[in-house]
Amino acid sequence: MPNTWFQFKQFTIQQERAAMKVGTDGVLLGAWASVPLPGGRVLDVGTGTGLIALMIAQRTVDVVVDALEIDPSSAMQAKENFRNSPWRDRISCMHSSYQEYTARCKTRYDLIICNPPFFSASSKTPYKEKNLARHDDSLSLDDLFKGAVGLMKKNSLISLILPFHKEAQALELIREHKLYCSRLTRVKPAPGKPLKRVLMEFTNMPGDCREAEMIIETGLRHRYSEAFKNLVKDFYLGEGDW
Repeated sequence: MPNTWFQFKQFTIQQERAAMKVGTDGVLLGAWASVPLPGGRVLDVGTGTGLIALMIAQRTVDVVVDALEIDPSSAMQAKENFRNSPWRDRISCMHSSYQEYTARCKTRYDLIICNPPFFSASSKTPYKEKNLARHDDSLSLDDLFKGAVGLMKKNSLISLILPFHKEAQALELIREHKLYCSRLTRVKPAPGKPLKRVLMEFTNMPGDCREAEMIIETGLRHRYSEAFKNLVKDFYLGEGDW
């Protein structure tokens, strides 16, 4: 049974009511994404426990973070975690679907960040909340890009983490929405293992794409690569927590 809470260096995640618990994907994205300068604004789509929103708040100064969550229990959990954080005055959670929010939103964002649901046409659990968090029938990649384009400023960014097999689909979709991949990091769980995840950053301005690869573990269970440790060192208390 997952822990009902998770302690990071500067904040605590309570997660007993959230559909999706703290996981490596969210930590990777929250630590990897490029963040705005002071005065910027961020939208975290599908915030869940609020993990990524809190990581972005920790990494920034005077940046407002708006978090969006469709599941009411998870939205309540995120609000609780935000209230108990050091950044409660500049981070908030709204209970809404992404499609409804983008249709009415007048705000423009410097960063739109999302750890999206990525299961397609696969069997679902008996739990509606977990299905919303895991299955893309509530938020497809195409819907994500379509809504994001209308919320972007010039030089805004979209940051995502996806299963590696969805990389080609994402690169095809951004062409339809006149977006460009500016940064891409493919992630392996360990040496000799197949690629599992891809971290992707998109912009509305053409330019070169910086590509890299990261390995999480050295090959021994719970022994982490220097690249991974350097990425997450400001968040995890120690290797025992990883």
